[in-house]
Amino acid sequence: MYPPQTLDYHTLDVFTTSPFTGNPLAVILVPSYLTPVLSQTTKQLLAREFNYSETTFLHLPAPSSHRVPPPTTPPSADQQDMPEWRLDIFLTTAEVPLAGHPVIGTAVWALLDAGRRKGVFVTRAGRVELEMDEAGRVTAGIPHRVHLHERFGFGAGELARQQPGLAEVLGGRLEEVGSAVRTLSIVRGMTFVFVRLPDVEALASVELFAEKLRSEELDQGWGEGVLMMMFYVVVGEEGGVTRLRTRMVEGMFEDPATGSASCGLGCLLSINEGLEGEGTRRFEMTQAVEMGRKSEIGVEVEVGGGEIKQVRLKGTAVEIMKGSVRYEQMAM
Repeated sequence: MYPPQTLDYHTLDVFTTSPFTGNPLAVILVPSYLTPVLSQTTKQLLAREFNYSETTFLHLPAPSSHRVPPPTTPPSADQQDMPEWRLDIFLTTAEVPLAGHPVIGTAVWALLDAGRRKGVFVTRAGRVELEMDEAGRVTAGIPHRVHLHERFGFGAGELARQQPGLAEVLGGRLEEVGSAVRTLSIVRGMTFVFVRLPDVEALASVELFAEKLRSEELDQGWGEGVLMMMFYVVVGEEGGVTRLRTRMVEGMFEDPATGSASCGLGCLLSINEGLEGEGTRRFEMTQAVEMGRKSEIGVEVEVGGGEIKQVRLKGTAVEIMKGSVRYEQMAM
């Protein structure tokens, strides 16, 4: 092992402007000289130490530059003056190519620190363009490869087995709810089972369950990565915006705010509505009210030519802590 060193970090509550609500995030700053040598093992240990749903590693540009080493896809002409950062996203157990709340939270910190309104993250899933409005709300263009699964069977019987309290509340509506369950990947490795519920009473009855979902039952070639369940209620529509209440669970864990799943849900609802014509569907989702971590998440899905053309995630964040964390450089 190398001698112990420290890295600066900041924590933020994401998808909120109120401290101690939303979804906590740790942002660890990686100086440019450490980017080539900071090992996956070390990053995973640090993510496990923070024990948040996600921890990000923001690779800072060299002091004389706003840019990380050139990405495989060159930026367009209008991106040439944007600051650019490499971003790595870790769960407590593994790295993931993309996740929504880490992108939004890290973007709020990075753009404010740089004094800029626009920027770009280079992630494992691709380039993420960022823009902050005057109120501090960030819009992120989310890389996507939407896949609606055919194989994954999750009907009324499985729903009743995992959610007996919900089944009791639903009563005779259980079969209808079970038959409408859909599974969608927003990108390879980020897959969600979406369960539409009739009202917020049913949503409040959702429980954690000990058994995790079996990703090997997904469509061939799509079984890797994260598989979670999102329960949702369509509350209403006003001014061209669909408003929803949501909850996200994975086994014995409930996530306070899940941007990637929210993007997936926006895509699913857009597919259900039909992809004909040109236009933008807008969604405002309120997540995790039941666990006392209310989060406000915005999603825009641009459709055209029978396909989903763009997915944009919107949100805010508020800084909670900052400091330094000790680490020991482990083998790659």
